[in-house]
Amino acid sequence: MEPMTGQLLNQPLTTQKDVQLREVKRLEWIFIDIRWLWVAFLLVMLTLHHPESRMVVLVLTGIFALLNASGTFVNTKIKALRLQFILGIVMLSIDALIASGVILQFAGDSGTAAYAVFAYIIAEAAIRFELIGSLSALMFFILALYGVFSYRKAAYDIPFSYTGYAFWTSLMAVIAVSIGTVVRVAKTQRQRSERYLTEITRVLEQQRIAHEINVKNIAELESMEPLTAREKEVINLIAQGKGNKEIAAELGIRVKTVKNYINNAYSKLQVKSRYDVIAYLFKRPK
Repeated sequence: MEPMTGQLLNQPLTTQKDVQLREVKRLEWIFIDIRWLWVAFLLVMLTLHHPESRMVVLVLTGIFALLNASGTFVNTKIKALRLQFILGIVMLSIDALIASGVILQFAGDSGTAAYAVFAYIIAEAAIRFELIGSLSALMFFILALYGVFSYRKAAYDIPFSYTGYAFWTSLMAVIAVSIGTVVRVAKTQRQRSERYLTEITRVLEQQRIAHEINVKNIAELESMEPLTAREKEVINLIAQGKGNKEIAAELGIRVKTVKNYINNAYSKLQVKSRYDVIAYLFKRPK
């Protein structure tokens, strides 16, 4: 039993934070790759459409690419979950600001569909931070769109289109609520599945260890001279991971009686807990 004990004790422990860090970092890599696609898309827009200033769009694209490269470097260095979340917030904010700048460059076209670019920002916010993220991005879009429409009226003498404003804000609201809700439900279902899988794994591992203890230590339990036959039965069931109520039901005795047997056995074996009992069985010389 000692080699198996050593293997169990020497295995590296993976915490929940480690798992979350890997997931968030993997998600950031996905968004980094998507940003490079956006860089290419902006260059295509620059050639096919007529922004207010091609130079401004080109500069925005260059800044976007530079910041994405910086995010790539930072993402390789971060080792803490909190810093990884901060990076996510910063990169999302950059995406939103760049998108707003690009939309502003096409504000002179009263029929432009450039506002649709912000649907991606809302989707990104939802994937990162669920419903609260998508709703926050929506609020930013509502304010930014109001600013764009006001700027369009001042710079190009295009009347403030309340119907257009209502259409785009309503559309983005539907997108924000829909994607945010779907992501939230999906994450909740995933967490439930993971908890269920973890519980099943724990139970199966408990049964496996209990079986090994029962098979390999039954002779040792029989050789424990200080213990009575009933105390040996109780200790054997404890080693299998069973609680006091389960032991009482299996032996047909009261829970209080089980506790008395346990206390007597603990005293004789000079242990203080169930873990000490299992450790005693593992360490007991053959």
